[in-house]
This record gives sequence, structure tokens and C-alpha cells, in this order.
Amino acid sequence: MMSSSGLRRVVNALKTSLWAGGILVLLSGFAYFNTFYNAERYYKEGLKDEESKKGSGKAQFKKSLEKAVIVARDYPDSRWVDDAFFLIAMNYYWMENYEKARSQFEGFLDYFSSSPFTEEARYHYALTLIGLKQYSEGRLVLQRMFDSKRFGRGARFRWALAFREEEDWDGASSAFKGFLDRYPRGDLASDARLHLAEIELAGGDTLSAIKTYERYLKRAETSKENFERFLTLAELHYLEEDYVAARRTLRKVKGQYRDIDERSDLLTAKIELAEGDSSQAEKLLARIPSGNSRAEAFFILANLYEIQQRYDLALVYYDTVTRREKRSDYAALAERKKTLLQARVVEPDSADTVKVDPANEQFLLAQTYLLSLGDFERALEEYTKVIEEYPESEYAPKALYGIVWMKRYRLGDTLWQADLDRLLELYPESKAAKDARELLGDEEASGDST
Repeated sequence: MMSSSGLRRVVNALKTSLWAGGILVLLSGFAYFNTFYNAERYYKEGLKDEESKKGSGKAQFKKSLEKAVIVARDYPDSRWVDDAFFLIAMNYYWMENYEKARSQFEGFLDYFSSSPFTEEARYHYALTLIGLKQYSEGRLVLQRMFDSKRFGRGARFRWALAFREEEDWDGASSAFKGFLDRYPRGDLASDARLHLAEIELAGGDTLSAIKTYERYLKRAETSKENFERFLTLAELHYLEEDYVAARRTLRKVKGQYRDIDERSDLLTAKIELAEGDSSQAEKLLARIPSGNSRAEAFFILANLYEIQQRYDLALVYYDTVTRREKRSDYAALAERKKTLLQARVVEPDSADTVKVDPANEQFLLAQTYLLSLGDFERALEEYTKVIEEYPESEYAPKALYGIVWMKRYRLGDTLWQADLDRLLELYPESKAAKDARELLGDEEASGDST
């Protein structure tokens, strides 16, 4: 029989053992909770970083992912396991690892269909598919969420945006208009108007773009990006020859940012020229100090002086653009114009006479407008000069082919067929005529009009 002192020692030992086990259980639970807490904390910090700058939260998302993986792997029966798997998928999404995000979202939606995170997971699963350029599949998932109280508005917006990302301009335009009919107010409505304005502008519908930009800017916050958009709106008014509206819009951006002021002065000078006040335009163009606007300003000045037959000044400004603005799109244009002008005005007996083929230079000038600036209207003018001034040169059929191509594929001008007939009639044996036949023959055979 055990003595009373021996019994006390056994009881005390048992108590110590039980206490130690409780500590281990407690510590284990604390480690589990702490790991999940940190996973969630890093994720929220990553989201906050993303708000300030896209891509800046990747380091925090990576930390969150590591912690969430530990919870999902080591504690598969815990009450927060669906939270952990949701965080894993979301971290991959924000890190733009869309392949892994897709598989994680699909697994989550299969195994945790009753989780409180299911709807949010499905929404981001749709965005993941769009990130993978699986636009139709992503839009289908979004379409099923249109009636969601929490995600319906966002789903409709991202559904419209997916059309734009896919470059389905008609679908995007229709979708954004439908969104604005349903949700005419709010931040997403402003974003939808901006997208719609840019789509209309890209499609050549300048008047609709003006109206949509005006609606957007009426409620837009003050920022440099929106001052840029005011400038774009002023340029659209200028293109529509509404100079009063253009000036009124420019007054809203003046004095805010130096580079915007330079572009504003450049546009004001163009308006002055359009209205016939060349003296005021000269002053504005000559004082633009730096930046991308100066090359265009000096190029316009050189053109102006050339028209006025002030050839010495024209050559000076063309030369300035070629030497000081070598990286600008106008450097190549200025070089062509300078060479042409020198060939036309320098005395034939002068030692400075430039030995050039003016037909070639005129053709290259048109090519430069087309390829460097994408200015189809101006390229059309310069190609026409080749044909009118040098009809017997080898460059005339090439210029006609350029006109046919631009009218057919870039300007949507139905008169391209008449220019093609002219090319085939005047220069039937030329390489340009052969190329035109092959191009249009291939198109008819394949049904391709791109």
C-alpha cells in the first residue's frame, strides 16, 4: 500500500503532466492562429500598396501566400481552411500568376461552394480568365453575376471592359453604353465614359467622343491625367473647327503643368493659323522652350516661312529640328523638307547645290508622314504631289499605290477603286500595279479585308 506522501507525489506528477500537455495544445493553437493572422495582414498590406501603385504589393502578397500555404497544409481541418485557400488564390491573382490563380480558384469553387468567400472568388476567377485572354469564358462567368448585389455593378463593368481588351470595339461600345444606362452615376460610370470616349475617338466618331469626354470631365476629379484629357478635348474641338470651344477648354488647363502649357501654346498657335493670324502664331511657336512640342512647333514655323517664301528662315528652322530634335518624329520630315527646299531654291551653279532626285524626296516625304507619324491625310497630300509634279518618274505609280492602300484600309474612302483604275491604266506594267493586283486578288480569294 502506497504511503500518503507517495500518493501526493503521483498526483503532483499527474498534474504537472496535464499542465504541460495543455501548454503544448495552447502553443500549437497560438502558432496556427498567428500564422493565419499574418497571412491576412500581409494580404491587406499588399492591397493597400496596390491602391497607391499597381504592382507595388507583390512582396506583401508573396509573404501572405507563404503563410496561407502553411495553414492550408498543416491545419486542413481548421475552421479557417477555406479562408487560407481563398487567400492562396487571391495572392496568385494579385501577383498576376494567372495560371496558378485559375487552378486555385477552380479548386476553391469545387470544394468550398458554401464558403462566404465563394461569390468573391467567382468574380476574381472571371477576371483571371480575362487576364489569360480567355475573354468569352470570363465574360460568361461575369454575366452570371449581373444580379449579384455585391458584385453586379463591377461584373457588368468588367464584362464591357473585356470587349475592349479583346479589341471588339462595337461590342465594347454597346456594352459601355448599356452600363451607363443602368448605372449613370458613380466612379465606375466615370470610368465607363472615359473608355467609351476613347473607343469613339479611335473609331473616328469625333463628335460623339467630344460629347462623352465633356460628360466625363464635368464630374472628374482634378488631376494631371484629367488635365491631359481636357487638352485632348480641346484638340478634338480644333479638329472640328470649333475654335471658340477649343479656346474655352484650353483656359481650364493653363498654368497647371509646364509640359501641358507647352502643348496648350502649340494648339493655340494652330488655332491662330487656322483663323488667319500668322503673326501671333509665329510668336507662340517660336517661344516654346523645350520638350516634344518644340520639334512640331519649329516644323510648323518652317512650313509657314516656306509658304511665305522666306526660304532662309525656313531652312534655319528645318535645320534646327534635324540637329536639335533628332529623336522626334519630325526630324526625318524636316530633313526631307530641307533637302527638297534646297533643291528648289539654291542656284544651279552654286557649290551648295544639293544633288537630289526631287521626285524621290517628295515620295519619301509622303512615306515619312505615313510611317513615322501615321498622318494619313497629310501623307495623301504628299503622295498626290508626287503624281502631279513628277508623273513620269518611277515614284508616281508607287504613290498611287500608297493612295489606294490608305483610302481602302485606313481612311474608308470609297473612291479608292477609281485610284486603282487610274494606276492600272497609267502604269499597267509597273511593280505597283502588279502589287495592287496581287493584294486585291488575295483579298477576294480569302475574303479578308484586314
